[in-house]
Amino acid sequence: MRNKVWWSMQDLKERTGYSEDWLKEHILLHPRYKPMLDIENGGFVYYPERKGERWCFIASRMEEFLEKYFKDIFLKKEETSNANKKTVAR
Repeated sequence: MRNKVWWSMQDLKERTGYSEDWLKEHILLHPRYKPMLDIENGGFVYYPERKGERWCFIASRMEEFLEKYFKDIFLKKEETSNANKKTVAR
């Protein structure tokens, strides 16, 4: 079977192993990533505008994004807390 050109939210959940809520909170709606992902800004993610519409992702570009920003996505909380510790220690 050929790889899909476009992914649905279900495809993204299956590819990452994470829930829709987690993906929205940590990636899709995160202020750091949304501007670069949103199709309205030249990105590759269609954000549903109305109830009943579906998310749509250009599969190859979403996969590249997830690989490129892997460390940032998972370590951003740790870096933020470390930055706070440094500030408090001064």
